[in-house]
Amino acid sequence: MATLIAQKISQAGLEPTYVTPEAAGDLLVNTAIQFFHVQNDSAASIVATVVPVVTTVVDPLLGILVKENAVLSLAAGEEGFLGPFEIDAFNDASGTIKITCSATASINLAALYL
Repeated sequence: MATLIAQKISQAGLEPTYVTPEAAGDLLVNTAIQFFHVQNDSAASIVATVVPVVTTVVDPLLGILVKENAVLSLAAGEEGFLGPFEIDAFNDASGTIKITCSATASINLAALYL
């Protein structure tokens, strides 16, 4: 499992560096401004997922609220963005989030922020 470094998009632009996601997932320090860019260059559909650490909260007015997984489904040849992620819902005790991809071959992943 690799720890990704988020790359800043600035007025000067950014040509992101991509990695191949690891089968066990990849970690990212999250401050609620980071997001992922996923490119599916494979011949099959994939799913990228970030699972929240806190999945339910009891609100006195609304009752039980459920936080769903953040899911990005990409057909072959598609690309997309996933995030940003709320700190209280997604960060583990180390302040990181974990993204997993259903496949890793021919998949490119970059962590970005503004």
